[in-house]
Amino acid sequence: MSKLKTVLLPMKIRNKIIGLLVFYFVVALVAIGSTLLVSWRLEGGAAAINDAGRERMRSYRIAYLLEQYVKEQRAGNPAAQLLGDIHYEMRLFESTLNELEQGNPSRPLFLPKDRSVVLTMTQLQQSWQHDIQPHIKLILNSSNMNEQGSALAVYRPMLEQYVNQINKLVTMVEYSNARATALLRFLQIALVMLALAGTILLVYLFSHMVVRPVIQLREGIKRMATADFNVRLPVTSRDEFGELAVGFNSMADELRDIYATLEQRVEEKTRSVEAKNRELAALDKEMAISEERNLLAQELHDSIAQSLAFLNIQVQLLQEDLHKGHTTEALAGLVQIREGIQESYDDVRELLVHFRTRIGNTDIETALRSAIEKFEGQTGIKVTFKMMGTVPNLQPEHVLQMMHIVQESFSNVRKHAKASHIDVELICAEQCMIKIRDNGIGFDTSVDAGDTHVGLRIMRERAHKIGAELTFDSAPAQGTGICLILPEYHQEVQV
Repeated sequence: MSKLKTVLLPMKIRNKIIGLLVFYFVVALVAIGSTLLVSWRLEGGAAAINDAGRERMRSYRIAYLLEQYVKEQRAGNPAAQLLGDIHYEMRLFESTLNELEQGNPSRPLFLPKDRSVVLTMTQLQQSWQHDIQPHIKLILNSSNMNEQGSALAVYRPMLEQYVNQINKLVTMVEYSNARATALLRFLQIALVMLALAGTILLVYLFSHMVVRPVIQLREGIKRMATADFNVRLPVTSRDEFGELAVGFNSMADELRDIYATLEQRVEEKTRSVEAKNRELAALDKEMAISEERNLLAQELHDSIAQSLAFLNIQVQLLQEDLHKGHTTEALAGLVQIREGIQESYDDVRELLVHFRTRIGNTDIETALRSAIEKFEGQTGIKVTFKMMGTVPNLQPEHVLQMMHIVQESFSNVRKHAKASHIDVELICAEQCMIKIRDNGIGFDTSVDAGDTHVGLRIMRERAHKIGAELTFDSAPAQGTGICLILPEYHQEVQV
């Protein structure tokens, strides 16, 4: 217990895993967001190239309409339709030019933020406002045919120069898109490498933080199941696996001390029996004590063996969940393993209490009250005690076996019944008996009360040892009752 208390506050394995996954998610999100941004820029640049190309075509169309307009004017034909077409094309040209300069995120459409591109776009806008558009209006508003012809002749080279500027802008945008495409390809390659490196890193970290401790724990449990209580697990972390390793080592220490003490006491009592062969009464007493130890050793072995078998199965399931990537199930398995280790530790302590029980000249009522007080203090389960009649004088050996039966029934309530209240009655009238009833989940006596149930079998053996009668009364969801009739009385009593 002292080792458990000195463990520092750990960083939970769940927090480590969540932190790694969040970090990996953020990095992946940044990389994917970067590719989306570059793709968006490429889409906007492609739209800008398309619109600039339309502006080039529209410039030539305006020039063509202007020539047709001048011809119609010279021929004296109506040119209202041509004039309307020219103004319509000019509005479209100016609108598209403004959209190119300002951008349109909804399409998306925008020019690269390169300084040369911005400068070229500004020059196009200025040439339109100060040169091209005023010259078109000059041609349209002139009433002199010669002036219109001269203005149209000047407009053609001006238009060629303007179209060259548009071509220059398109080339710049295409070059920018080429660089963005190269960047996108680099980001995609980087994303693939990141995914590969992240996967390798996660596999390594999970192997280091989870798989290796689980394998060590499984091997330790296997060795302990073969009664090798010198096995110890290395404490390499301060997370749940570190706590498991500390708890495992503490349990191994306790079991080793118990077995060492048990063997030493058996040897001492054996020598005492050999030294007092002529004292038949003392020999009988030592034989009874030896039998008691064997029974308690059986309890210890059965309880711990079952717990270790359960922990071994849970560790195998945990390893399978980890190999399959079932993190949630693995964490739930860890909780069950911790509970199993704590349950084994509680069983060991409880068996130690039973082993050290000494009655002496204590009567059965005093022993019952003491056991009830300890049980309530350890478990928090409320126990109501009732006494009827006069307490008889019983042999200390009988009182000892009766109290072991009571303590075993209390242990079964703690471990299996899920009860919140126990009623205990000591009736010493026409017949003397002890009744114990809990309000727990109960069990099917036709299935669970046979010789396969270790605790109930040991209780029957203790009752048989002192010639007492022990009966059980239970059903699922109806609690459990136990009635122990002292050897002086033989009338059947129902719980």
